[in-house]
Amino acid sequence: MNRVAADGAALILRLIAGAIFLPHGWSKVAGEGGTAAFAADVSASYGIPAILGHVAAYAEVVGAALLLIGLLTRLSALLLACTMFVAAFIVQLPDALFEVPPNAIKLFVILRGIELPLALFGICCALVLTGPGRVSLDHLVRGMWAKRVRSAGVLAG
Repeated sequence: MNRVAADGAALILRLIAGAIFLPHGWSKVAGEGGTAAFAADVSASYGIPAILGHVAAYAEVVGAALLLIGLLTRLSALLLACTMFVAAFIVQLPDALFEVPPNAIKLFVILRGIELPLALFGICCALVLTGPGRVSLDHLVRGMWAKRVRSAGVLAG
């Protein structure tokens, strides 16, 4: 894959993931009861420590914003991938296992039950591996940092 295509793919993945995560996270943070209600529900329903419910809610909002602008992309994508792993396999998979109608293909029913968090998990893992691309603040900051280091090295030497 050429560099332009890779940068375009990273941009598309970042923008789509950010656009999906932002309203989901916002509803957890600014919805009725805020993060406390979300964290309490996650803790009571799934046995996940309440603190992780708070972390997941804010990771979705802040991580979405960071993905959209391409800042701290790998870290944001890693936190969001962890959140989506839990959403897919701890939260939604058990429900999907109990919703299999008779004579249905169990794998298809399960995959349909976890499709959104599984897709977002895959997108986030791809962003962790590929990075943000050149159309990002990460790329701009990295370039400015490299320029500063080079000029400091010239001045020091």
